[in-house]
Amino acid sequence: MPDGTLMTGTKHTKDSKPVKKTGKVVLDGEEVKFKEGGLRNQLKVPKDYKFKKTDLKRLDKVKTGEMFKFLGKDFKKTPLMAKRISFALTLMGRK
Repeated sequence: MPDGTLMTGTKHTKDSKPVKKTGKVVLDGEEVKFKEGGLRNQLKVPKDYKFKKTDLKRLDKVKTGEMFKFLGKDFKKTPLMAKRISFALTLMGRK
């Protein structure tokens, strides 16, 4: 609190913060950690949405900094989004 007192109760514990889920995968003998649902959050799709390889390939062709449409919404491709799309394609190719 601003006056220096601590908030108490079950809703105000340090453990009550939402935990970001991370996944692990082994690529070329190296363990890679990633934030689950990162691309889904960035493209504002539901958690149960399944990306198609053709859609990801189309998004991969868009240059960084350009605008594009995905499921009727406008987005600007950022460097982080480019990395996530590339990573998703890599994981899809291995299955």
